[in-house]
Amino acid sequence: MNLDNLKNKLLPFLKPYDLEIYSIKLKKEYGEKIVEILLDVDTMDINDLEKIHMAYVESLDDQDIDDNYYLEISSLGAERPIDDIKQLSKYIGKYIYFETNKMKNIFKLLEVDLEKETLLVEVNLKGRFAKIEVNYKETRKMRLAVKV
Repeated sequence: MNLDNLKNKLLPFLKPYDLEIYSIKLKKEYGEKIVEILLDVDTMDINDLEKIHMAYVESLDDQDIDDNYYLEISSLGAERPIDDIKQLSKYIGKYIYFETNKMKNIFKLLEVDLEKETLLVEVNLKGRFAKIEVNYKETRKMRLAVKV
């Protein structure tokens, strides 16, 4: 099974919806083998996702995907992971959860400096809002956060 081939066959089905593939990988859950395809989209109608999935499955040949694999196509969701500082620019004004060796919390992202690799964030310290600068290299984990 060739993941690049699966990706290339899916792209024409995503184009009308202006969608991109975030990742495609093989995984195992509860003893089941799964081809997981994650789409990079902020919001998506479940009916559109089903249309894409069904049309894509019908286009696949027996050689494209092994019989003992399930195919899963989904979106990254609201709390999508952030793997690169360059991705952060589009999330200015949004809430970000991140962990460093010193702290972990949800912050409002105010500014990203790509040259210095720093983030300016706003944090709520017991009702007092403060701005702090964080070195991106010190972050261990980052994802979008939903503030309720």
